[in-house]
Amino acid sequence: MKIAMMTRWNVPTGLASHAEPVGRAWLEMGHDLIVFAPKGLDSYLMYHADEPFVHRCYMMDIWEERKRPDYFFDPRPFLEEDYEVFLVEDAEITPMPELLGIFPQIKKKARTVLVVHEVGLPNAPNWYKFDWDAIVCFDARYKEFVARAFPEQRIAIIPFPCHPPAHGDKVEARRRLALPLDREIVLAYGFNVAENHTDLLPIMERLSRDYPLLFLMVSHHGIRPASLPAFAQFREEMPDDDRLYGYLSASDAYVYYVRPGDEKTRGVGVSSSVAFCLGAGRPVLAPSYCNFFDFSGKEVIKYGGLEELEQRLREVFGCTELVKESLAAAETYAVRNSGREVAARFIELFERIRREPATAVAGSRA
Repeated sequence: MKIAMMTRWNVPTGLASHAEPVGRAWLEMGHDLIVFAPKGLDSYLMYHADEPFVHRCYMMDIWEERKRPDYFFDPRPFLEEDYEVFLVEDAEITPMPELLGIFPQIKKKARTVLVVHEVGLPNAPNWYKFDWDAIVCFDARYKEFVARAFPEQRIAIIPFPCHPPAHGDKVEARRRLALPLDREIVLAYGFNVAENHTDLLPIMERLSRDYPLLFLMVSHHGIRPASLPAFAQFREEMPDDDRLYGYLSASDAYVYYVRPGDEKTRGVGVSSSVAFCLGAGRPVLAPSYCNFFDFSGKEVIKYGGLEELEQRLREVFGCTELVKESLAAAETYAVRNSGREVAARFIELFERIRREPATAVAGSRA
């Protein structure tokens, strides 16, 4: 099958964390892939050079990019490349007016699919003007609000992909990353880690009295801390998948933290960071007040506040039954929702909609 994706690619974002494992699995399965990716900001965030099948042919309509003097949208790759399925990740950040202008021509040669990353129905009139053949949601929470705008029969639920289980050797990973061999390591990774995770320093200080502890923060974005106590370390870098799994292998726990009231605690969502890390064989701890974890049961060890996080980390260091159950559940979830398994579910969807008549009705305001 010939598949085209309009998505961010080769960058540390949630969209790429969804698109890349799925797209690369399609290639391994023998399908053809074309990626229409943005330039602008993403050009400075890339892990490595793009593959030959990637076209950087537009700029996103976020972060004031449309106001840049070099803003552009090149329709030629969309119209000239040969594909049977056209999939868009997060239409709200695409240049929707330009895409709408060529959408009828795209639909003449391909079935069209939207993957919803939005946390609710957007306040963007153009979002409702596309007549997608199928709309993919990650779980029932997404489907509930999308069904207020598009016919329910067009909506499919396909979970967010996980990295397949890969349990690295802790000692080897620590030596490779120049990390201490004799300390409990708690890892924090993601945007604004150094700024937000200073909230965790008091509980880490208390834990350091009872355990030889290193609180390791890894991020390429945000404010670098001016100084840190001896039990904490900040590394400013943008690790690719292999290096991030090295950090996970070297760690005893991965903590995902957002402050109460943060925008990530509103609406619905799935944490791409957590989904990616579930296969590492390390306990994942995340706040119960954040809606990004409604998808999970025991796969994630939840905490309600900082005092409960401290208690949960003590359980991790003691390898309690709660921790063992969580690791087993995370492993099962990561296997069931690996990139290849999710990619196969997309192929099933593509084959189904290719057998059906093309759609002719756009969405509607709720």
